[in-house]
Amino acid sequence: MHWQVAHLHKKEGIFLLINKIIFFKNQEVKLLLPLDHENAARLIKKKRKELGLRQSDLVDDCLKLHAIRKVEKGEIVSEDVIIRICNKLSLDPEHLSESYEDVRDGEEQLKFKLFAIEHDIDMVGPEEGLEELRKLEIDNDHPLQAWHLFLKGKYNDRKGHWKKAQAQYLKALSIINQHPELETSNLKASTYNELGRCCYYQNDLEQALAYIEKGLEAYHPDTDSDRDYIIYILKMSKAIYLEKLNRNEEAMRTLEEMWADIGKIDSMEIRLIMYEVHAQLLIKQQLYEKAVEYATKAIRMARLDQNVDRSFELWTALGESFKNANDPSKAEICFRTALKLEKKVRKKNILVSTYTKLGVLYLETKKITLAQHALEKAVQLGQRTNDALKYCTALTALGDCYMSQKRTNKARECFQQALHLVERHALRSHEPEVLVKLAQCCEGEDHENYEKYKNRVFQYYVEHYVKGGDST
Repeated sequence: MHWQVAHLHKKEGIFLLINKIIFFKNQEVKLLLPLDHENAARLIKKKRKELGLRQSDLVDDCLKLHAIRKVEKGEIVSEDVIIRICNKLSLDPEHLSESYEDVRDGEEQLKFKLFAIEHDIDMVGPEEGLEELRKLEIDNDHPLQAWHLFLKGKYNDRKGHWKKAQAQYLKALSIINQHPELETSNLKASTYNELGRCCYYQNDLEQALAYIEKGLEAYHPDTDSDRDYIIYILKMSKAIYLEKLNRNEEAMRTLEEMWADIGKIDSMEIRLIMYEVHAQLLIKQQLYEKAVEYATKAIRMARLDQNVDRSFELWTALGESFKNANDPSKAEICFRTALKLEKKVRKKNILVSTYTKLGVLYLETKKITLAQHALEKAVQLGQRTNDALKYCTALTALGDCYMSQKRTNKARECFQQALHLVERHALRSHEPEVLVKLAQCCEGEDHENYEKYKNRVFQYYVEHYVKGGDST
C-alpha cells in the first residue's frame, strides 16, 4: 500500500513536472512565433519607465545588464531573458505577442494621420495642420515622434518662425539618430533639406548649403521609401544656393546631374526650377540666345501647369536675357508681363528682383523717373520680405539711380545700407561693387572715408586674387 501511494505520488510529480515543461514550452511558442523584437523592446521599456525603474534595478544573478540593454534595443535574445524581465515588471509575456497586431494597426493609423497632417500643412495651411498635431499623443522615445517633431518644424517654418522651426528639426534629428530603422525612410534627408530652407530664408546661404550636403549624405536610395523624391529637391536646392553664391560651375554640374535623371523627376515644380536656374546660369555665361530658349520653353510649361510663381520668375529670367542681348523693348514686355501676376504671386520676395531689373532697364534707357519709381518699389518690398541678397541689389540699383541725378547724399545712404547687408549676411561677392560706389560718393567730399573705402576694395582683391581665393 505504501509502495502504491509512493508510486502514485511519484507519477503525479512526474505528471506535474511534464505539465510545467509543456506549459513553459507553450509560453515559448506563444512568445516566439509572432514576436517583433523592436515592438517588444518598446513595450518593455515603456512599462519599466511607468514603474519608475532603471535598467540596473532589474539586474540579478541570472539577468545581466547587457542583456537588458539588448532587449530594449530590439536585439534578439533568448526567450528566457524576456520572460525574466517580464516577471520583474509584472508584464504578461503573452501581452508582447497579443499586442503586436494591435500595436501594428495603431502605428499604421498613426502613420496615416501624420501623412494626412503633412498634406494639410503643405496644401491647406499650417494652422489646420497644427490643430491635428495637437490631437496626437506619441511617446517621446517612439520612432514616429521624429515625424511628429518634423511636422511641428514644418508648421513653424511655413509661418516664417525660422528659429522655432530649426529647434524642432534638430529635435527630430536627435530621435532619428536613435532609431536605425528610420534610415530608409529618408526622413533624415528631408529634415536636413528643411533646415537648409530655414537658413536660406534667414540669409545664411553657406549654412543652408552645408545642411543640403548633409541631406545628400543621409539620402538612402530605397525605391520603397515614402520620400524617395527628396533626392531631387536636395539637388535642386543645392543648385539654387550655389548659383546665389556665384559658384556657377558647381551649380551647372549639379543641374547636369539632374538633367540626366529628368525622366525620373515627377514634380513639374522641380522641372520648372531646373529650367529657370539653367537660364540664369546661361545669362551669367553670356549665352543669351540659349537662355531665351530655356526660359521660353519653360514659360509654356508653367502656363499649362498654371504655376504662377514659376511663370513669374521665368518671365523675369527671359526679360534679363533680352536686356543683356540688347533688346530693351522685349525685355520691358517680359518684366511688365511678370508684374501683371504680382497679386497672384505667393512668395512676395521674388517681386523684388523683377522691380529691380525693370528699374535698371529704365535707368539704362534714360527713363529716369520710371527707373526711380520701380527701384523705390523694389527697396520697399525688400525691406518687408527679408531677402538680404535681393534687398542689397535693389538698394545698390536705387543708389545708381540717385547718382545719375547727382543726388549724391541719397545715393550714399543707399550704398551704406547695402554695405550693412553685405557685412551682416556675408554677401562677399557684392562687397567690392558697393565699396567702389561708396568711394565715388565720397571722392572730393569726404577724403577720410574715400581712403577707407578705397583701401577696403584693395584689401578685398588682395584676399581674393593674390591669395588665390574665390574671386566670384
